[in-house]
Amino acid sequence: MSRLVVTGYASLDFAVGLGGQAQGDATTLIATRDPGAWPRAGGCPTYISGAAVRAGQVASPVMWVGTGAEGQGFINKLTAQGIGTDGIGVVDSPRSPTALMVYQKDGSCMCLYDPALNRAEELTGAQRDLIRGASHLCISAGPPQLMEEIVALCPTGARLYWAVKNDPDAFPDAIRARLSARADVIFHSASERALVGDGHAVLVETRGAECVRLTQDGTTTETAVTPIRAADTTGAGDTFAGGFIAAEMAGATLSGAVGAGIEAAAALLTDRSRRTEQ
Repeated sequence: MSRLVVTGYASLDFAVGLGGQAQGDATTLIATRDPGAWPRAGGCPTYISGAAVRAGQVASPVMWVGTGAEGQGFINKLTAQGIGTDGIGVVDSPRSPTALMVYQKDGSCMCLYDPALNRAEELTGAQRDLIRGASHLCISAGPPQLMEEIVALCPTGARLYWAVKNDPDAFPDAIRARLSARADVIFHSASERALVGDGHAVLVETRGAECVRLTQDGTTTETAVTPIRAADTTGAGDTFAGGFIAAEMAGATLSGAVGAGIEAAAALLTDRSRRTEQ
């Protein structure tokens, strides 16, 4: 059976849109927030796995939460989306990773992240088995003390995806070099291109509302994207990656996978905009 496994950080996200610009020692009114997702389950593995599940694939994120109510709430939110929770590790902590996503009037976003677990994450036997048994494995930013082992556990025959993030803690030079050399597909933004080294990977560069650039064997093609008005874009790039991977799992060509990724991201942004405008 084909199964996607995605490794990385968990996050309970509280996202708000401000009516102005936040300033110290002053009150700024919240103009919008999603009443159906307060908080919502976030983190790269959640968005990637969720898109794959909605496309009909089996996906299990490998993440970590605390023992308190926040952690159980996060697990419940994954279950409600049909995302497998057998890869969720639990750390003895009353807190779980949490992010405040503050979108300002000028379009900028402040992300205030509480990692919560103090690098106490460890790979469980169940998590190792999931990674070893994956037909498709996607590695996103996660606990740095586990990255070497995660890469080493990647099955020889698995299709490996790397979701790049400009996070030197999670992706130091040595890990970036290993992933650049081993990955089959690498997702990155324009600003993250310099983080990718030499290898045989297909490069998929997301450029927001402009286009998606796919580079294979030195040849680059661009696919246009229809802009969608959305103030809260958190997770759109990861949702694109999940849609892309799910399409490949179903046998799509690279161009077909790009189209599927674009559709998945568009659906996320359209639904989110509709809910926050109600």
